[in-house]
Amino acid sequence: MPANLPPEYLEAEEEFRQADSKDEKVNALQRMLSLLPNHKGTDKIEADIRRRISKLKKSSAKKKGPTRAKTPDQIESQGVGQVVLSGMPNTGKSALLDILTNANPNVADFPFSTYGPTIGMMDYEDVQIQLIDTPPLSEEHVENWVFNLIRKVDLVTLLVDGSVDEPLKQYAKSLDLLADEGIYLFPPEADFKIDEIGRTNRRGLAVLTKDDEPTAEGVCGRLEQEADLPVAPVSILEEDTLKEFAKLVFESLEKIRVYTKKPGEEPDLHEPYLLDRGSTVIEAVRSIHRDLVKELDYVRIWGSGRFDGQEVAQDHVLEDGDIIEIHDK
Repeated sequence: MPANLPPEYLEAEEEFRQADSKDEKVNALQRMLSLLPNHKGTDKIEADIRRRISKLKKSSAKKKGPTRAKTPDQIESQGVGQVVLSGMPNTGKSALLDILTNANPNVADFPFSTYGPTIGMMDYEDVQIQLIDTPPLSEEHVENWVFNLIRKVDLVTLLVDGSVDEPLKQYAKSLDLLADEGIYLFPPEADFKIDEIGRTNRRGLAVLTKDDEPTAEGVCGRLEQEADLPVAPVSILEEDTLKEFAKLVFESLEKIRVYTKKPGEEPDLHEPYLLDRGSTVIEAVRSIHRDLVKELDYVRIWGSGRFDGQEVAQDHVLEDGDIIEIHDK
C-alpha cells in the first residue's frame, strides 16, 4: 500500500537529513511523525521514526558523570527546566545532587568543598529536570558567577540544614544574602515578573535537608509557618522524600505534560509535549506543529474533560497528563 506522503512530511525529512545536533534531529523526527498520514501503508515508517527518536534520546541519556560549563554562569538548559541548588555551607546540596542525578559531585562533610557548578539530570516520571549544584552562600565571599547563574535559572531551591541549632535563622540569612544582590524569591505560582527596577525575581522553593535527623523534628512545621515559599522536607536516606522533592520541583516549574493519540489508536505516552501551566488546547496544537492549526476541526480530550473523549473548545485550559486527539478538516 503506497504511503502517499505529503510535501510537508518530505520537507521535515529533509530537515532531518540536514540536522547537525541530536536535538535538531529529534525535533525533525517528531515533526515527521505528526505529519505522517494515518493508514496501513505508513505503519512501518511510523515504527522506524519512533525507533530513531528513542535511539537518539537514549544516546543522549547515556552520558555519565558531571557536565562542566564553558563558563560557570553560562549553562545550556536541558529537560523541563533549570534548577539551582543554593544554600549556606554544609546544607547537603552536593549529597542531594549525587543521589538524584548521574552527576558525581565532590561530597564532603566540610564547608566550601564545591568550587564550580556541577550539573546533573534528575528523573521525574517520564521527563528530566536539570539540577545545578553551586558553591555555598556565605557572608565571607561568593563568586559573582554564582549570583549571575541564580538570576538566570527557572527555579531556585534554597536548602536549609535541619540538623543545625537554628535552621530558621539560616533560612532568613540565606534570603538576606540573596537580597543583598538584588535577588528575591517568590512562590512558583506568584505573578512576580513586574517589579522594581534593579530587582531579579525568581521562583523559589525552600528545602529542609537532613529531615531524618532527630534535631529536625518539628522544624518543617515551623519553617512552613514562617517561610513565604513552599517547603520540601527531604532526606537522602528516605526514598519517599526524594520522590516528593522531584514532584514538587516539577510542579514548581509551572509546566505540564500533554500527550497525543491518533483516532482509533492507543495514546503515545512516551513523548510528552511540555507546555506552560495554563496553556490551552489551541496552544498545544500549535506547539505540536503550527500548520496543524490551519486545518484543525476539533479536539477530543482524555483527562481534565468531564468525560473521557469529549470534544472541547480551543480555549479549554489543559492540565498535566491530559491526552488530546486532534481531528483535522
